[in-house]
Amino acid sequence: MDVPRRKFRPSRSTTNSNGTESFDGRTTGITAALRYGESPDREATRYLSAATQIDIKYAENVVDRMINERLRAFAPTFGVDVPIVVKWALKAIRTRSVRNYFLTVTLMLQLSLILFLIFWWRWAWTLILMLLIIAWLIVSWDYRERIHNVVIGRMLKDRFDPEEAPWPRRQADCERLLEIAKRRDGNLAVFSGHSAFIGSGRTLYRRRLLLNIGGGRTQNGDEAKKPDHFTSHDLHMAIVEAFDRERGLAKSLDNIKVYERLFVNGLHVQKNRRLLPDPLLSPPTSVDSGLIRAAAVHPSPEARAYVCVEMPGWQGQLVVTLFIRAVYAGDSLLVEWTFRVLPPIRTEFLRIDKFYELSRHRKMEASLISGLKQLMPALLTSPALTIRSWYRSYISKRQQSRLTYKIKRGYVFDYGARRSIREDASGSQRQHYFLARDETMYVLLAQQTLIQAVGNFLSKHGIDLSQFEDQVKVIIDQSINYNIGDITSSTGIVIGHSSSASVSDSSKGSQ
Repeated sequence: MDVPRRKFRPSRSTTNSNGTESFDGRTTGITAALRYGESPDREATRYLSAATQIDIKYAENVVDRMINERLRAFAPTFGVDVPIVVKWALKAIRTRSVRNYFLTVTLMLQLSLILFLIFWWRWAWTLILMLLIIAWLIVSWDYRERIHNVVIGRMLKDRFDPEEAPWPRRQADCERLLEIAKRRDGNLAVFSGHSAFIGSGRTLYRRRLLLNIGGGRTQNGDEAKKPDHFTSHDLHMAIVEAFDRERGLAKSLDNIKVYERLFVNGLHVQKNRRLLPDPLLSPPTSVDSGLIRAAAVHPSPEARAYVCVEMPGWQGQLVVTLFIRAVYAGDSLLVEWTFRVLPPIRTEFLRIDKFYELSRHRKMEASLISGLKQLMPALLTSPALTIRSWYRSYISKRQQSRLTYKIKRGYVFDYGARRSIREDASGSQRQHYFLARDETMYVLLAQQTLIQAVGNFLSKHGIDLSQFEDQVKVIIDQSINYNIGDITSSTGIVIGHSSSASVSDSSKGSQ
């Protein structure tokens, strides 16, 4: 079988005087040969695409979340190319639907022939046996198509090409995918309930600084002068600059993204046309920057502005996100920050790396054996699954119509996003030693960059740093022994020698 392989596209490089190579303006030398993969989200996208073929329930969940829910906001999905995963999920569901449809027809014919066998034609059993063989071949085809042709043929590490993801047949699904692609990045997050940081995984830990900055700086015994005027938004911009690609941490670590984002509760956007232009459509993912600036300077119970620092690693297998918020009120300044992590993908979704291409004979054998094992359960459940497939589509359209009717007549709808498809696939184990070490590195370097940025900003605005330095010393002393704990436990991080930090499970809505 001809297997499509990803074409090798060498990076533009030049040789420096010291014998190393510079790729896209960076001197890498031998590290270029050791760099893990190509695209920042390639591996996570590959694993989730394969998961849609291996686990049909996961594929259905992806389609329900991204295609069928037309009113809720999109959850920020870090480290994954969502449209690619959705395309493969639609293909997996279509393949399974074809299987169930033909199995249903086969089963109905068998039942009809059984009646013939009992009442009229004693040789009907031969046709029943032939239909049973046909059903076996149908189930075997489903396995061969999903596992051998798609997963092994297109999704092994050296073969996966996101551009090969098939477009759906329905025009409405194509339009929806284009809309999802446009909304990949944005500065607005609409959440539900207490899950403000939906899509970013589980909380690692939180820290805060609370400073009295009204006194200013004392020099040579003179009276303390008032600090220079600034706003919370000014401090946010200084933090963004500290992390930016030209001068900040992003210059040293690959693929860091830093931006200011507005977080709004899904119950509070319905009457605001700047946040929800059309109440019969899902909220946009981007809004005017003036709204974010206003939310930073004058925070309200419904909307808050945060600086978000997204630190992906291992091609989407690990994503650490830092959320920072400054509140300047009167003579007090509060700076709080939260680290959250998207752990690696579940172990059962990683088992595709154990797959390899078989000979044509072995593929046929493996497919027939799998088809034989699944034949009777698949055949007997096919009518129910066929009806369920049609019914799910019908229910989705009916629910959409019902919600539209209610919203037009004053119903308060929660437009907040549900968990992302990447969160649904997250596991509880780190399969690689260096992956855990990178998580530690991201947290410590990001926190250090943040503290330095805040300190430099306060110093430039004439604020005495003694109180700031005292609090920072405690934070650094505690953080120097940062350890990674069990993701699923209630105490996920140990800070310092004898203290512990409680980890809030995002599934419970704790922020």
